[in-house]
Amino acid sequence: MSPINRKISINASVNSFVKWLNIKMSGDAEDAIETFLLVVPSFFYVVLATTLPAFLPYSSKQLNFTVEFIIIVIPIILNVTVFANISGNILFIISLILFTFVALMLVNTLYKPTSKETKITKPLLNRENFVTNVRSTINLISVVAILAVDFNIFPSRFSKTPRTGFSLMDLGVGLYVFANGIVAPEARGKKDPITNSIKSSIALIIIGILRLVSTKATHYHVSEMEYGIHWNFFITLAVTKILSSCILNIFDVNYIYINAILLTVAHETLLQMFLKSWIFSTDKRTNLISANKEGIVSSVGYVSLYLFSLYFSYSLNKMKTQHNKNKLFFIWIINSLLITCFCTYKFEVSRRLANCGYIAWILFIAISMTWLFYLWDSLKKNSFVNFNLNCCPFILEAINSNGLIFFLVANVLTGLVNLTITTNLVSSMNSLIILIVYMLINCGLASVLYSSKIKLKLL
Repeated sequence: MSPINRKISINASVNSFVKWLNIKMSGDAEDAIETFLLVVPSFFYVVLATTLPAFLPYSSKQLNFTVEFIIIVIPIILNVTVFANISGNILFIISLILFTFVALMLVNTLYKPTSKETKITKPLLNRENFVTNVRSTINLISVVAILAVDFNIFPSRFSKTPRTGFSLMDLGVGLYVFANGIVAPEARGKKDPITNSIKSSIALIIIGILRLVSTKATHYHVSEMEYGIHWNFFITLAVTKILSSCILNIFDVNYIYINAILLTVAHETLLQMFLKSWIFSTDKRTNLISANKEGIVSSVGYVSLYLFSLYFSYSLNKMKTQHNKNKLFFIWIINSLLITCFCTYKFEVSRRLANCGYIAWILFIAISMTWLFYLWDSLKKNSFVNFNLNCCPFILEAINSNGLIFFLVANVLTGLVNLTITTNLVSSMNSLIILIVYMLINCGLASVLYSSKIKLKLL
């Protein structure tokens, strides 16, 4: 081949690669942005629910529940169904409404002296407020999605990706691991004995086995590409908790980020060497390990994610000033975003593998949401002391109090709905009604337990 032809061939190859890269990155970027835009509005719904009492005071728990269900839960259902294609517009509208509310409160604050006696009955800024809000919001979105995905009203692009990519349903397990990591005892500088982790993990394993038995007995369809044949979400949580506890009992929490980094690098290296091709292969599952290869391999990634989440929370708790806390948030968000972009180009992002890109993506979304809730709590403390603002919506406090029970009930109800009706034949209106009733039962039960001071804790 002549030098000229060789140069033409090289240029053609480069142009072809650049064209492919632009298409690939553009598609992934659009999916990632859309997923983020589906999650962010939930923050504004929560803020609206905590702001409304300043203008329309109410004290009844029943009325409180009703208003919050209408303001928080129903909009989340609509967001992932009938309003799925206009999430950007929804975000703009709700932002405009909130801006108006906040502006009115700021004006009132400027022209009204600070009251010596405020109606707020508990401190506005502590770890529990914004952490409770973000954990419960994560749980709420996940629970809505696990039933909504079975209806035609739920866009197929939001379903779990078979191999790589970004979607709403891919967030669930990762965000749940993050939500558990940020409230781990070690995040507050306390040691949690391995025996405690084993006890709670046994409960999770039993739940996982019961789920396996019930799905097999009822011939309930479960995709093998999620966790494998016998593995499931609850077993992943149990394994993550046990392995993380072992690591935390060996190494100092101050340096646990080093363990998380090394584990992530080792996991990604093995994935690129041979594990990725093994996981994505269509070879027959001949033994217990190959039957559950997705669950086994991805658990390593979830342990890394748990350790990163725990260390982030530990670092945040050590910060004494709001400036330092905001600086920490910013550093984590930028770093996780850059790593997500790099991994999307180099390795791709895969929930099925729980690879480096997936870990970074989950951290970006989760920490961004946590920062938003933290900023709102800070604003309430510094600017709105004259107003009767809720620290946390009643529904979110109830969900946080019995988070795993809330999720378990959702799984049971999802199974019952799918066994009772053919979901893909249900009309859009009836689908919405079913989803609203389903969430009403879930949130109602959580609220009754919370009001009765009943806390069924397994984690």
